[in-house]
Amino acid sequence: MNEIIYNSGVDKCFNLTESIISLIGRARQWIKACNLFFDDPQIREALSDALSRGVAVFILTNLQGATAGKEKDKKSGKMKQGAQSAQNFAHAESISYLYEEGAHISGLDGLHAKFLLIDDKTGVVTSANFTPNSTSKITEVGVLVSDAEFDELEEIFDYLFLRPDKYKFANNGTHYSFERPGQPIDTDVISRKSKVRLTLGPTDRGTGFALQNAKCFDLRDEIFSIITDTQPREDLYIATYSLESNAAGPNGTTLLQALLDAKKRGVKLHIVQRDKDGKNSLKGIYVQYHPDNHAKLVLSSQRGILFTGNLTNESFGHGFDLGVTLTDEQINEAKIFIEKLIKKTEQ
Repeated sequence: MNEIIYNSGVDKCFNLTESIISLIGRARQWIKACNLFFDDPQIREALSDALSRGVAVFILTNLQGATAGKEKDKKSGKMKQGAQSAQNFAHAESISYLYEEGAHISGLDGLHAKFLLIDDKTGVVTSANFTPNSTSKITEVGVLVSDAEFDELEEIFDYLFLRPDKYKFANNGTHYSFERPGQPIDTDVISRKSKVRLTLGPTDRGTGFALQNAKCFDLRDEIFSIITDTQPREDLYIATYSLESNAAGPNGTTLLQALLDAKKRGVKLHIVQRDKDGKNSLKGIYVQYHPDNHAKLVLSSQRGILFTGNLTNESFGHGFDLGVTLTDEQINEAKIFIEKLIKKTEQ
């Protein structure tokens, strides 16, 4: 059941989206959905249909991008009135719509994690935002979860859902505004006994306070551990949207240095990313560019992780991201997926 599923616009294959819609349609009691965006019409309508048949829908999302409040100007560092992009506006409209339909909404500044759980104890962790682009155009990846991973994801969802940054609807129903600080999150109370790996850290984006004391960097540590433990002559596969050469690991080693060390000891590197700006940031490392990749994976022959963030300092140390370590079978499936991506870059 714990299979790798993916979307590929190039191959016209969208079994990840189909699996998400199927999960929502199968729910009979409750759905717990966590995502950065919720403006895909297919997913919005599937959630609306679930509400109409009496299913309780709980949504944990990032409302900071859809606020009418103040945000920090990147150049001056001063706070200024926030401006909504078309994406954020569509997200806010969808959240408003689902709220009016009866969904329970909770907002967390810095949230970037993506997963969905339903009452029959199955779910999915994915790189995909719930946007039309991710569900029907570009390359995304996900893994179905159950058992201990499901239980821990539900524990994390419930804990964060009940400790949000506080928002309220604007009168016109199209966006949120910041109301008051939320209750600070204590990461020590989360059990972290399964294959789930987390980033929970303070964020300077927006006006939220819930994550101000959070300190959990399991996701970063797992990624660097896989890189540093890969042995000579083994293959190391990496797929990401973006990466930063100076992204710092648990002992201060940068991503670039960890990859250079791996290359020096004879590891065969296979790296594919989407972000053009970062394509040449890893000096001395060959990186291939795929124009629609948003999938996130790090794999060796022995270990692997599928995750929701990027290989950046933001995803390693700030906000909320997560990943799931993979079984041997899943690693093999994920390798085939990345190898197909790499072939597309060579055409």
